Amino acid sequence: MSYENVKTEMDGDLLIVTLHRPESLNAMTHEMRVDLLDCVRGAEADDAVKAIVFTGHGDKAFCAGANIPELEERTLVSEMGNDATLRKELPTTIERLAKPSVAAINGYCYGAGLEFAMGSTVRIASDNASLGQPEITLGQIPGSGGTQRLYRFVGLGWAMQMILTGEPVDAETARTIGLVTEVHPQANLLTRAKELAHTLGSRAPLAFVAGRDAILQSTDTDLISGIDFERKLYAICMATEDNKEGLQAYKEKRPPVYKGR
Repeated sequence: MSYENVKTEMDGDLLIVTLHRPESLNAMTHEMRVDLLDCVRGAEADDAVKAIVFTGHGDKAFCAGANIPELEERTLVSEMGNDATLRKELPTTIERLAKPSVAAINGYCYGAGLEFAMGSTVRIASDNASLGQPEITLGQIPGSGGTQRLYRFVGLGWAMQMILTGEPVDAETARTIGLVTEVHPQANLLTRAKELAHTLGSRAPLAFVAGRDAILQSTDTDLISGIDFERKLYAICMATEDNKEGLQAYKEKRPPVYKGR
């Protein structure tokens, strides 16, 4: 896969996707979103890809946010159109992929960059990372899911503070409040992201989707309804070949070979 704003490479069964606009700290443009959507949809259809790692070019930024010249062109009318729909669609598509993803957040991760990262299955950060939703400092609010996803990770209090002040948090604070799960030195970040992606990608594909969907459902339903939803997904997992393979591999003390069925 070849794109103007995104670099891709295979590392074994992992697809490494690098946001690549070095002249602007990998700021997110419409064209980058188009590239990313095409890239992840292609990866989902490619049996050779077991998991995806997202990162940013260089050592300063994962993604510094939206492309400012594009912001200056947005109007009430434009924000009811197709470009705005695509901005909303990108993190949701990643969140709902049938394959896991890890965001390796190296440096600045602001605005549209954080909204994009929040679509990933897991987020880890370098020790120099800074994460925030600074849109209010421009007289705006997050427009690609930030107001809806952030509180699901960090709780209402921190979501209020981050979105309504626009002030970023450092990597350790992000880990403490649940926005990222791990913090590592910059030099070790991508290695750890690949390890984590390998682990996620080695799990039974149907069980991965079922577990993820059950977790996401928990944010939108009451406890008893959520448990009932979990029970149905659990029952479906019990009927899969992968379940039988997992149990047999455990008995035989060997790695399981899952087929996604």
